[in-house]
Amino acid sequence: MKSRVRCVSQAWFRENAGVKFFCVTRLVAILDNTQIKMKELKNIIILLTLILTLSSCQENQKKADLENDSQTKNNSTGLQKKLLVDYKSDTYKIYIGESYKISDKIIDWHWAALNDPDDKIDSTGKDAFLFLGEPLLKYNDGEYLPSLHIETDKNLIKKFSCSILFNLADTENAKIQFLRLLSKNIKQIKNDSLTKTLIEDGSYVKEKQDFIEIFRLTKGKELEYDKFEYTVKQK
Repeated sequence: MKSRVRCVSQAWFRENAGVKFFCVTRLVAILDNTQIKMKELKNIIILLTLILTLSSCQENQKKADLENDSQTKNNSTGLQKKLLVDYKSDTYKIYIGESYKISDKIIDWHWAALNDPDDKIDSTGKDAFLFLGEPLLKYNDGEYLPSLHIETDKNLIKKFSCSILFNLADTENAKIQFLRLLSKNIKQIKNDSLTKTLIEDGSYVKEKQDFIEIFRLTKGKELEYDKFEYTVKQK
């Protein structure tokens, strides 16, 4: 009996070396005594069981903490891959990388069949939508309709574009005046450097780690409309 209990205590000690040494020492000392009290032995067994239970709880808590840390990092990474579209951002709050159904509560997106890659609405694949309900833009004695387009993949917005066909006024500062009008909806156009590049080169490209924004101002050929387009998409 003494030899068997010694083996059990030594095996337990090897698994928990340096943590509960005092319990094993106490057990061996009692077993070496010729007058073993069963009540005291029972108390020690209960104590060992309690210690092992507490150790198991601590290990489970550590694993749970690690899983929570990992989930937090994944969520942070996911958030970094979203970008607020700079078009009426205070009202529409359209995000690249977010479900189009969120902005669909404000914007009545319609399926753009001609631009859809698989010719059907499929929440597990790629889709295209448009919105033609924007207020008309009054400029140069005319009214022009901004057209909004999005492309999605599994309902997540991957690309947004706003395009306007119009007739540019035949004046010296016509482009500046038109862009100033657009800056009410697209805040970045208030940037003088962006405006200057757009007027001189016809395009301005802004790249970030995961996204790219493109501004284009194109002078139409004879009998063609002039065109402005703002696009933001994932790389």
